[in-house]
Amino acid sequence: MHEPLPRGISRRTTLGWLGALAIGSVATGCRGSAADSGPQLGDYTLSDWVADRGDSYLVGHRGAGDVFPEHSMESYQAAVDWGAQAMEISVGITSDDVLVCMHDLTLERTTNLTGDLRTVSYAQLKEAWLEVPRLGPRWEIDKTRVPLFEDVLRKFGGRVILAVEAKDDQAHAPMMAMIAKYRLERSVLVKTYYKSRRIAEAKAHGLGVFAYFTTPDEMTIESIQALAAQLSPRTDAIVVPNSGPGGYLAASLAETAVSTGIPIWPYPLHRRADVKHYQALGMPGAVTSNIGYLLGRTEPAVTDQWSSGALVSGELTRDPYNDRFAVSWARGGVIVLPARKTQHFLTLGNLGEITSPVYSVEFEASYSILPADPTANLTLAFGHADDSYYEHRLAASNGYHAILQANGELGLYAHKVGEPAGTKLATKKTASPFRGEWLKFRLDVTPTRLTFSRLDLNQPALVTALDKSYRGGYLHLGRASTDGSLALRGLKVTRTP
Repeated sequence: MHEPLPRGISRRTTLGWLGALAIGSVATGCRGSAADSGPQLGDYTLSDWVADRGDSYLVGHRGAGDVFPEHSMESYQAAVDWGAQAMEISVGITSDDVLVCMHDLTLERTTNLTGDLRTVSYAQLKEAWLEVPRLGPRWEIDKTRVPLFEDVLRKFGGRVILAVEAKDDQAHAPMMAMIAKYRLERSVLVKTYYKSRRIAEAKAHGLGVFAYFTTPDEMTIESIQALAAQLSPRTDAIVVPNSGPGGYLAASLAETAVSTGIPIWPYPLHRRADVKHYQALGMPGAVTSNIGYLLGRTEPAVTDQWSSGALVSGELTRDPYNDRFAVSWARGGVIVLPARKTQHFLTLGNLGEITSPVYSVEFEASYSILPADPTANLTLAFGHADDSYYEHRLAASNGYHAILQANGELGLYAHKVGEPAGTKLATKKTASPFRGEWLKFRLDVTPTRLTFSRLDLNQPALVTALDKSYRGGYLHLGRASTDGSLALRGLKVTRTP
C-alpha cells in the first residue's frame, strides 16, 4: 500500500531526516540494507487505528512491562501477541550513536551495567543483558538483550502504531530519520513531555502526538488547556498519570482534561478496576503494562506458576513498578513476601475472576520471620467484585477474609467498603505457628456456606459460616502485618460448575 505522506509532512522534512541519517557523525544503528530491499513492512496507519479502536482500547506500556523486561523485543512481542494495536517505544543512543530501545539515560535500573547509556558503545551494550529482579530469576537465566531501534521498526513497523520518544535529545533527529527511512511517518505518534518543543514540530510536520504529564502537580486548568490547544482529537492524545489522593488522579483534574475533547489516556494501568474507573470518567483509552491481562487474552490459571521463576500476567503486587513490593523467589515453587514496614499482598488476577458457584482454594504458607504482634495474620481475601488492591483494614472493597493469626487463631470475617473493622463470622483457636513450619490451608465456598480449614495439624481444624453476601470474584493472598516474612507455595483453585 503506497500512499502519499500525510498532509504537512513535506518532502523537505523527510529528506532532512534522511539527511541526518546519512551524516557520518550521526549513525543510527543501521545494520542492514536500504529500506527498499529490507523486510516488507505493514501498512497499518494512525488513521486506521483511530477508525478501528472504538470506545475502549489500550496502548502497551514498555511493551508488557509488568511481566517481561521492559523495552525488550520479548516484551514488545508479548504485547502484540496479546492484542496490542499500539505501544510506546523509548529510544536512547550509545556512545557510537547507535539507536537502542531503553527508557533511562542510565543503565543501573534495567541492565547489568552501570553508568550513562551515552558513555557505552553498542558493542559493549550488545554483550550486556536486561536485569529486572522483581520480575523473577528466570530472566537472569534467559539473558534478555537491549534491542536496536531499527530491529523494532523492521519487526513491528506498520503492523502496530508506535509511540516513539527519544529519551536523549541527541537521539531525536536520527530516530526520526530512521522512521523516514522506513516510510513509517503515518504509523507513528511522537511521544513527548507536555512542555516540549517537539509538539509544535511534530504538528507542523503532520505527525500524531502522544503528549504526557508526569505528575498531577503539573496539571492545572491552564496547562491542560494550553496543551489541548496544540492538539487534534483525530490524531493526538493527552496522557495523564494514574496517581493522586486514594491512588487515582483527582476527579477534578480528570474532568478538566476530558472536557478538552482530546482523547485522555491514563498511565500506567495494571488492574481491570483501573480501566473501569477511568472509562467511567470519559477516558476510553489507557496505557498499560499488563495488556494481556486487561484485554482478557490470558487464560485463567488453576495453579500458581511460581516454579517458572517469573511473574505472570495478572499477578499483581500493590505497585508492579515498585521494587519495594516485589516478591522474592526461592526453590521449589516458593515465593516470599518480605516487604518491610508495610503489609504485603498479591492480587491473583492470573487465576481469573471466579464465576463458579462452588470452588475451593488451597495453599501452603510459612513464616521465616514471625510478626511481632500475636494478632497479626496471614490472609486469603475472596469474594471481591473486582481486582482492586486489597489490604487488611483498607476498607476499599466488599468481600471476605480468611485468616490465621500469629497466635494460632483461625478465622472467617466479612469486610465492607468504608468500614476498616471486619465483621467476625467464625473463629477457632489452633496451635500457634512456629518459624519455618509449613502451614496448609483450604477454603471451600458454596452458594450458602464458607469453610476455612487448617490441614497441617494432626487433627485438622476448621471454621464455618453460613453467609451468602458475596460470591465469585477475585482472590488476594498475603501478609497483613507490617513485619515478618511470609513464604507461599502450592496455590490451587478448583472450580465446580
